[in-house]
Amino acid sequence: MRRFSLIAMTLLVVAIVGLSGCAPGSSANEEADAVKAAVHTYNEALIRAFTEMDMNELNTTATKEQAEKEYGFMVALGESRVRMIGVMRSIEFGEATFTGDASATVTTTEVWDYRHESLDTSETVREETGVVYRLRYDFVMQDGRWLVDAVTSLDEAPSGEETSAP
Repeated sequence: MRRFSLIAMTLLVVAIVGLSGCAPGSSANEEADAVKAAVHTYNEALIRAFTEMDMNELNTTATKEQAEKEYGFMVALGESRVRMIGVMRSIEFGEATFTGDASATVTTTEVWDYRHESLDTSETVREETGVVYRLRYDFVMQDGRWLVDAVTSLDEAPSGEETSAP
């Protein structure tokens, strides 16, 4: 009788453990969602960083190396006495892939509008609308968070329409 109870209990535990994994890929879906959320968070920080001309916004969303790449671009704009104000119009995600527990990659197709504003007069000196990018985001896991480690264009050059103010 005891042996029967032990076997029954063991089968019950195996069944419960087996059923708890019945949502195939649920943890993979959660990780993919976390990476996609990290893309949104990074882009929101990037918009603030360029608008405010303060790359410290990227400290919690990107690795130091990636933030430094963006900083170089911001410095070039600052030397031209221009601020860039971006608006993401849309984003579509490709499949997220994971290499081990600490790195991930996701591709996107993004549509952006940009306005370049003079730091001296606050006038718009250039506008770009409908700029389409196909990008690959590479992530690393640090301190329990996905950080953007690199952003790579999958296109030769982004497409869009540029207008210059008189």
